[in-house]
Amino acid sequence: MLTLAVNRFEADPDKVSEILQMEPTSVGRAGEINTTSGRPNKFNGWWLEAHPERLEQGLDHERALDRLIERIRDRRKHFERLHEDIRPQILTIYGGFYVPKDSQSGVWLSVDQMSVLSSCGVEWGLDLFRVD
Repeated sequence: MLTLAVNRFEADPDKVSEILQMEPTSVGRAGEINTTSGRPNKFNGWWLEAHPERLEQGLDHERALDRLIERIRDRRKHFERLHEDIRPQILTIYGGFYVPKDSQSGVWLSVDQMSVLSSCGVEWGLDLFRVD
């Protein structure tokens, strides 16, 4: 999976959509029941998924990241406002990358991708999972 996540902020998640002028895949509101866990959300969140399935190939990561990059490209001013008005504790593209035990896999970011993420103040990270 690969997702743009805006988490841990006080405002209503609809305000994130308004500022970024993008619709999320899902939102969570503090205190409301999380449909996945069945427990109340501990914080507000806003998520835009680019690849909901497991990432198992570097090319899958690159394509999903490119989809997110194209969504945020030329929105630096929107992200500046998000940082100023909403002040999320977490603003990142994150996901999980599944690596077979006896294989070599890789992920990469191009200079252009890094430039767009940096200009918008968006971090990037992956959890790596070994598949036996």
